[in-house]
Amino acid sequence: MKNLEPFFNPKSILIVGVSRKAYTFSYTILKNLLEIFYRGKLYVLNPNADEILGIKSYHSLDELPEVPELTVVVVGRKIAEIFEKLAKFGVKNIAIESEFRIETEDPILIDELLNISEKYGVSFMGPSMLGIINFNNNFTTSIIPVRQYLMQRHRKVKEGISFIAQSGGLAGAMGWWAPSQELPISKVIHLGYGFDINDADVLEYFKEDEKTKVISLFLREITDGIIDAVEEVAMIKPVLFFYVGKDEFREQKLIEVGGISVLNYIELFDLAKIFLWCPEPKGSNLGIVGPSSGAIYLIVKEMRNQGLSLAKVSKEHKDIILNKVRGSTCNLGNPVDYWPPERFVGTKICEIYNTSSKTLLQDNAVDGLILALEFFIEIEFDFNIFEKIKKTFPNKPIITILIQAEREGAKRVIKSASELKIPIFKNEIERAVRGYKLLFDWHSKIKKK
Repeated sequence: MKNLEPFFNPKSILIVGVSRKAYTFSYTILKNLLEIFYRGKLYVLNPNADEILGIKSYHSLDELPEVPELTVVVVGRKIAEIFEKLAKFGVKNIAIESEFRIETEDPILIDELLNISEKYGVSFMGPSMLGIINFNNNFTTSIIPVRQYLMQRHRKVKEGISFIAQSGGLAGAMGWWAPSQELPISKVIHLGYGFDINDADVLEYFKEDEKTKVISLFLREITDGIIDAVEEVAMIKPVLFFYVGKDEFREQKLIEVGGISVLNYIELFDLAKIFLWCPEPKGSNLGIVGPSSGAIYLIVKEMRNQGLSLAKVSKEHKDIILNKVRGSTCNLGNPVDYWPPERFVGTKICEIYNTSSKTLLQDNAVDGLILALEFFIEIEFDFNIFEKIKKTFPNKPIITILIQAEREGAKRVIKSASELKIPIFKNEIERAVRGYKLLFDWHSKIKKK
């Protein structure tokens, strides 16, 4: 496996070709590093400037006090010449973020880069690479803005999602866009042309990365290398992918080797919550707690589509639900339909969910729990009741669906659920249920192999 640590967490970095013009790509790389308070040694090379953004600008490589661990090249001309000078100087890791269009540029350049790389033992990423965002280690080479508050939010992430995007825009957007529930993000990368280090190499790196628990891929092309890498990685960590190409054979092959296909781009992140926060399901039998028969029927219909079943609870637990919850609960005790409640009071509704959830999760037949919440501000539902429930039943997944919940109340619940690491979906019944099925299927495949 190639050593990619210097690209994601270098102790020193040199940027070749930083412009003094604000809002240019090369200027933004330096600006990002300064704004996120990068703690390594930072060097700038521009023969036409003495300083840029308060950082001394060196005029030649010979002036540098040391050989940097990583060099980022953002110049648009004489790339091979600069590459070789860096290699002779002793640089072993180079990220080429200069724009390069293989359809119109001289194809000889790639051969030159590969020959120099082999001659001097240099590893390189790019060209046309947007860059890396490493939230864990407070580092980025992104050529578009990265927000300091996001870096701070994810810096202490112990287990998060790492994202490989075959799109510079989608990878770069992770520098300012936050997926729902403040999803913990570890690392993001757009490689551009992977002539030396490629997507398969990054997958191998993420497989060994302790801070990466789930990997998401946005793919325009599925190479043999990606298929081989996913086959190995997917046995250890879930690999979600969304493919926008036309090669159905390769897409199916990626599924066969263990890749988890999602239905759209947002699901790369929304379903990652389930894989990050939910324990391994022991089976496909679910308990449901909901405020109305309509909400429950919506969930049950999708369960049928996914091959999931309603758990048949014991007489003991059925009697507890019938006696304490009442409402229009069916005689089987599951699902729990508590409509109509005695009063629209938060404490009353919370007690219904508290009793029902504990009772269902205590039952050996229940492998996981789906909560449907449908409320308005006056109820003041306190989702923190699930803190103790989750600790009591750490081995059973809990997934929540907000159905027509009033905005302010929904914000409170989402905030609490995020802190408790319980996946929550707004009006996305099918996605929530399908997420449980994908989680169950992934663990089942691992056991079989």
